[in-house]
Amino acid sequence: MTLIRKHRWLQALLLFGPAAIWAALFCVFPMVETLKMSLSQVQNYHLVHDWTLKAYDTFFSSPLYMEALLRSAVRGVIVAAFAVGLSLPLAHFISFRVKRHQLLWFASVVVALWLGYLLRIVGWRILLGREGVLNGLLTSLGILDHPTTVLVFSPFAVILVQTHLAMSFAFIPVFVVMQRVPHRLMNAAADLGAPRWRQILEVEAPLIAPGVAIAATFSFILSFGDYFAPTLVGNPGSIGIANVATSQFDKGIAWPLGAAIGLVMTVAILAALALVPLLLWAYRRVVNSAGAKRGDRTSFGAASGQGAMAP
Repeated sequence: MTLIRKHRWLQALLLFGPAAIWAALFCVFPMVETLKMSLSQVQNYHLVHDWTLKAYDTFFSSPLYMEALLRSAVRGVIVAAFAVGLSLPLAHFISFRVKRHQLLWFASVVVALWLGYLLRIVGWRILLGREGVLNGLLTSLGILDHPTTVLVFSPFAVILVQTHLAMSFAFIPVFVVMQRVPHRLMNAAADLGAPRWRQILEVEAPLIAPGVAIAATFSFILSFGDYFAPTLVGNPGSIGIANVATSQFDKGIAWPLGAAIGLVMTVAILAALALVPLLLWAYRRVVNSAGAKRGDRTSFGAASGQGAMAP
């Protein structure tokens, strides 16, 4: 222990060494191997490393792959919007309206994380299927003359299932940042005559913006890279880029193309992660500019500083 205390480099090695080894083995090394594979070719059923961009040329020149990439990105944005849109009022209600047993309410929302994803998909198939519970209810009420197949094996079903998956991941960061909003700020805004919508937009929104951005990012990534929902509850028009990448390994021998698609997906996700700070910076500029024009201090920086204090 004395030796460790004397040498800071040894402390840093013990602190960051295991994480660095884990990252190297399970992140860096797989990505390097994937890059090597994407620059290779298959000849006589063997992978030959001849450093060619043929796989990338095939991907970017094919409308099929580009449409799948765009479809996954658009669906990710839609799922993120729905997941965050549902999480915001629920987290607001629990944080500001529920006086007792907040932990119980929180657990009732995130309990879905305890269930396997495939189990949830099977549950939605039972609920939305032609002979499912929802079709039976709509038929018995006379809303439908006969069971419909529109509810399942459709883009609607994929978005619904993915929103259910992302809901818990989106709710957690939104709820955490909303717990840090001092109630006295909301009460002060109300005492000063601000209507409810102004309290939310000008006091609460700047404080919870980072949590909302994290929630939207989680939801987008989960939807963008999802393989199971388009396969199990979607139709051929719902196939995403993850399904296309998997098919290169599963049903063919186009491993370089599959690796290239995987790297393109990784770059797209990294771009989404890089976009979050830019959006937060733009939001700060808008809020600060609006506050400066009014001559008040309802800016992002001032609100964030107050939000860090305990209520």
